[in-house]
Amino acid sequence: MRWLLLDEVVEIIKGKKARARSHLSNSAFSPEVLMIEMMAQTAGLLFGAESNFREDLIFAKIESMEFKPPFPYGDELSIYAESSEIRPEGGWLNTSIYCQNDCLGQGRILLMNVGRLLSGHPEPLTFHAGFMDHFKVKEKLHS
Repeated sequence: MRWLLLDEVVEIIKGKKARARSHLSNSAFSPEVLMIEMMAQTAGLLFGAESNFREDLIFAKIESMEFKPPFPYGDELSIYAESSEIRPEGGWLNTSIYCQNDCLGQGRILLMNVGRLLSGHPEPLTFHAGFMDHFKVKEKLHS
């Protein structure tokens, strides 16, 4: 993953759900765009577990997404992804983001498995060693 917007990967339950933590910084970017990317990254971890993180993924589509401002800058956010329809070539995932008990946003997104984006490259671009080691992804994975 190129934009590391997550602070921590909390857990990944293969085929079911994933949870991560992050925060919104007061930046020039729209908070909604940042939260969509946080939800997509969390969903990517859940979908990536299906191939044991050996394949690259792309964020293909937002079927629905809604947000409920105001958005708390700096507070801890909990990001959730749940599998809806997962197949080897792609998956629909339901995502949500919370600050304490308040739902800030939720949606349904499509991720696609694209194999390896760079043929002959020793590892996938999506789940490169730096990302996997930094977040200790394999340690957070449960069946």
